[in-house]
Amino acid sequence: MRTSVASTVDHSDDRTDRRDRGRTVVADAVVATVAGIAAREVPGLHALEPAGSRALDALRSAVGVDGARHTQGVSVEVDDRTAVVSLDLVADYGISIADVAADVRRNVSSAVTALTGLTCSRVDVVVHDVQVGGHRTAA
Repeated sequence: MRTSVASTVDHSDDRTDRRDRGRTVVADAVVATVAGIAAREVPGLHALEPAGSRALDALRSAVGVDGARHTQGVSVEVDDRTAVVSLDLVADYGISIADVAADVRRNVSSAVTALTGLTCSRVDVVVHDVQVGGHRTAA
C-alpha cells in the first residue's frame, strides 16, 4: 500500500470557486477497504491474500487474531482523481479463473468509482493459488 496518508477527490465544477465548496479527502486505506469488500462479493474468489501468507495465517489462528481484514491482499495507488488497485487472490477450483478475474475487476472498479468518486484506472489481479475443497494446490 502506498505510504501517502490521503488523496484528494475534488467534485466541484469549473464554474464555481473550489475554495468555497471545499474538498473531499479519501484515504488510501478507505479505497483499499472498498476494493477488498467488492472483490470478496465475486463468486469463485476463495480469499484475498498475498502469496506466502499461509504461515502468517497459521500464526494468527494460533494466537486468536482474525486474519480476515478487508485490506488483506489489496494494495492501492491513489492520486488526485484515479486509483490503481492490485489484488492477490486464491480462486475456487472448477470456476474459470479468467471469468473470476474479469468479474473481480468489474466489481472493484464499479465500487471504487461509486463509493469514492475516484476513477479506477486499473485493477491488477494475481492468482496465487486454487482452493480445492478444503485444500490448497500450491505449495
